[in-house]
Amino acid sequence: MTKDRIVLLDALRGLGVLGILLCNAPDFAVAPNVAESVKHWPFGTSPATLAVWVVTQWLFQRKFVTLFSMLFGVSIFLVGGERSDLERGAILRRRLGWMVVFGLLHGFAIWYGDVLLSYALAGFAVMLARSWEPRRLLRVGITIWSAFSLMLITGTVAALIFGHDAAREGLEVAKELAKAKAAEARYGGGFAQSLIQNARDRAAILPNEPFIFAMTASLMLIGLGCFKAGLFTGEASARTYRILIAVGLLALAVVGAMFIALPLLGLPRPLAAMAGAVQMVTAPLTTLAYVSLIVLASRSRGVWAAIPKALAPVGQMAFSNYLTQSLIMTAVFYGGRGLDLHGKVDRPGLAAITVAIWVLQILWSRWWMDRFEMGPLEWVWRRLYRGPTRLRRPRLSPVPA
Repeated sequence: MTKDRIVLLDALRGLGVLGILLCNAPDFAVAPNVAESVKHWPFGTSPATLAVWVVTQWLFQRKFVTLFSMLFGVSIFLVGGERSDLERGAILRRRLGWMVVFGLLHGFAIWYGDVLLSYALAGFAVMLARSWEPRRLLRVGITIWSAFSLMLITGTVAALIFGHDAAREGLEVAKELAKAKAAEARYGGGFAQSLIQNARDRAAILPNEPFIFAMTASLMLIGLGCFKAGLFTGEASARTYRILIAVGLLALAVVGAMFIALPLLGLPRPLAAMAGAVQMVTAPLTTLAYVSLIVLASRSRGVWAAIPKALAPVGQMAFSNYLTQSLIMTAVFYGGRGLDLHGKVDRPGLAAITVAIWVLQILWSRWWMDRFEMGPLEWVWRRLYRGPTRLRRPRLSPVPA
């Protein structure tokens, strides 16, 4: 691969890891039972709070984790090569094995919302398909995603038609709010309390892994298919990227209209359920539109070209930046680790903290990558699955006069 193509992939990874943080921020700041809720958000529904929620749901939610999943599918091929390459295949298996370890440590000891374990498990399946042709990868990935989408939409409609029992729903809401209050107290307690509560919340997510596995694997297949077809390397035609942008922006307009209408109509339950389902189903379309915008920006010679260049170092050390986000956010919010702000920061404050971390990670990634070959945690990971690895960039010898 040429340097320009590698920079483009790094820029897309950087975009993904930064975008994910805004979506994850509420899960760090309040109990998981209410983190994704708008009606039961602890700070109410002021205009500023609703505005941040709408923007997050409209432009960010599901799009960037989808991008990250697609790009992880690309990494399966870049590390493992063709299935006939037994040596690289062994390296890939060791890489994924250590990622399972990192995912378990991250999920249980740092933050319950870990995605590393899910990616590693899906990666073990996708590695078997890494030599497939682009059309086969796309066909299988899109088929799985379409089946998932059909089940999601059908289940949502069925639940709205047949499953609404106001009395029972009220009891369930009261039960979840009581759980959230108890969890809030533990997250805001000492280090051991917050650690134990985090581990409990992580364990509660594990039964969903088969569902997450299928969804993530399908996105990885689609991502690898797009990579092999040249979409992620800037090799597709400008017309292709313009079509993807048009389709993705149309999907984004539909999702935006639904989430903007929600607070205006008093947050009706049926619309909220359908908005969430449509948001999930259309995420790959919007994600590919975002990819296309970055590709066209990288082709330009003006100010837009600076965007992928600024994002590339962030993507080169995406693993370090992802885990660093968790360390920073838990230090800010979890009890016994730092500022102990759990349950004390509204959505506008979370957005401000997120932007501050974006700026910090863009700056520190540039500084670090000017001096080192890879991120600090990438280096640790690489040593574990490949052996001794150089970290510091070699100094250039002075040119003789």
